[in-house]
Amino acid sequence: MIDAVKKVAIVGRDTDAWITALYLQKALSGIDPAVDIVLIELSAELSQQDFFSVMPTHKLLHKVLGANEDVLLSEAKGHYFFAQRFSNWCGGAAPYMHAYDRFGVDFNGVDFYHYWLKARANGLQVSFEDFNLGAVAAKQQKYVVGESPVDSLSAACGYHLSAIDYVKAIAKSAISKGLTRIQASVAHVNIDKEKIKSVILADGQEITADLFIDVSGSEAVLIKAVENNNIDRWSHWLPIDHIMVASAPVLSSLPSYSQISAFKDGWLGIYPLSDRTAINFAYSSDGTTPEKMVELASVYTGMPIVGVTDTPFSAAARRKAWIGNCIALGSTAVSLEPLDAVHLHPLHIGLSLVRELFPNDKNYMPEANLYNKKFFEFMENIRDFQIAHYHLNKRYDDPLWNYVRNMDIPDSLKNKIELFAARGVVSMNDNETFLPENWMALFVGQNLNTNAYDPLVDLLPEQNLIENFQKLLLKIKNKIEYMPNIQSYVEVTLARKK
Repeated sequence: MIDAVKKVAIVGRDTDAWITALYLQKALSGIDPAVDIVLIELSAELSQQDFFSVMPTHKLLHKVLGANEDVLLSEAKGHYFFAQRFSNWCGGAAPYMHAYDRFGVDFNGVDFYHYWLKARANGLQVSFEDFNLGAVAAKQQKYVVGESPVDSLSAACGYHLSAIDYVKAIAKSAISKGLTRIQASVAHVNIDKEKIKSVILADGQEITADLFIDVSGSEAVLIKAVENNNIDRWSHWLPIDHIMVASAPVLSSLPSYSQISAFKDGWLGIYPLSDRTAINFAYSSDGTTPEKMVELASVYTGMPIVGVTDTPFSAAARRKAWIGNCIALGSTAVSLEPLDAVHLHPLHIGLSLVRELFPNDKNYMPEANLYNKKFFEFMENIRDFQIAHYHLNKRYDDPLWNYVRNMDIPDSLKNKIELFAARGVVSMNDNETFLPENWMALFVGQNLNTNAYDPLVDLLPEQNLIENFQKLLLKIKNKIEYMPNIQSYVEVTLARKK
């Protein structure tokens, strides 16, 4: 006879904890028998400078949470972005845009990229990203209203969010829906083999549950009590070991992209918000120190910097995020660089899998095996995408960049790079976050050359190819002309939501 899960205890802090609580409230509502959810909230660690950069798929999470995105964005002092602008990753080459949508339109079943390759070989001077609506909108500081497709061309936006304000908005919603919340610290975790029986709080209170969720970040309050030799470390591929965040004044003219710039010891990100500009430095301490980075921050960004916080960092993931009746989510399960707008994405992936594989029986949870396989594959694929940025760099004068360009990389990434270089095809693994268009933006942007275009391209007459390109560029141009300036859109639209 099945003994259903009737109580879930969430132990954690800040964004991971509150999103998890609200998500499970929404996802498990209406289940019979009802599932009781309790949040044991640990002391907060977010600073006023912390922020999140989240990709367009985060909208799906907001949909489950029942959030009005414009209202939430206003409360979180947020801002839209349609692309990330990468500069200085390829030496003297021009910056490139990584947007989130398709390039051009495929003809006769052949990917658009191959037609562009042929046209470029024949003298075309138009960049690949100029056939991407999101990239063009970002370049011209436009907002794509409705993100509606234009003959298969579309543009989706991500968000920059002030972390503390975002958490307040999520917490307000969770509390309004009746969440049981206990503010405390955990003194002890009672376990029986791989199963958590209860947690003892600092005041002596004992909390029992059928399923425990660990969202305590690097502290890993629960999962570390049941795991053994469970960490897969990635710092030999991703040697960044410090993350520094700070704030600068709000930009006078808001762009519709993030700025991601490589420098000698790592990379820096500039993320516009409605009330300030969030700054992120990800760097290796082999070539510098936190003190030097603070001194150089204003020089690198060209803006006055305030509120600097610096945190040691190491890229890694738990091989098993679900052990016994304990599931580690978000930053407790994996530590990824804040590159490519993956803030909060591991949490989103984990919650989606919990929703899909929520255990039927509190005494027997075979769902854990499939959860662990899927989640770890997702994280490995994101890891590969981040490694590719480093490995394909064209900076030849700096020790860090020379190392990552010449290092051995995972076979999964090596095969992807080799296939694209040989045939202009992106091979996709199971459980990928980044789609072929994302990989193409990265590969083309960082000058990974393809040896030859698909010979089927030659079946389309040259004149037809030229006409198709002209039509595409004209459609994008016309669409862009009718888009509002993003500064105006933000001032008018978000002001209404306050």
